Amino acid sequence: MALGFSCEEIRKLLNFHQDQYESVCKGLFEKLQASNHYTAVKTAYQKKYLDRKELSSNEVKSFSLEFAYKNVEKLKASQEDSKQLLWRFYDLLMEFHTQIESQY
Repeated sequence: MALGFSCEEIRKLLNFHQDQYESVCKGLFEKLQASNHYTAVKTAYQKKYLDRKELSSNEVKSFSLEFAYKNVEKLKASQEDSKQLLWRFYDLLMEFHTQIESQY
């Protein structure tokens, strides 16, 4: 979201069905006490969960696709309930954040 990807692009990158994506977003919004994508990103920056970096769109897309490809099977194969899946997704997002920080 913070990188400017549309909901549809994010959903496709993660290979999520619409209801899965909406469930994950709802959980993130609740944790960030946000009502929409803009507020969620703004809050994440304010709470220092995200840090502003100048990355080219192609670098971000390339890294995102590679990361998603490596990790999508972890989520697809999961038999966890939605709360557990949300936490697993959150952990993957934090791992993504750490990896992108270390790369750039």
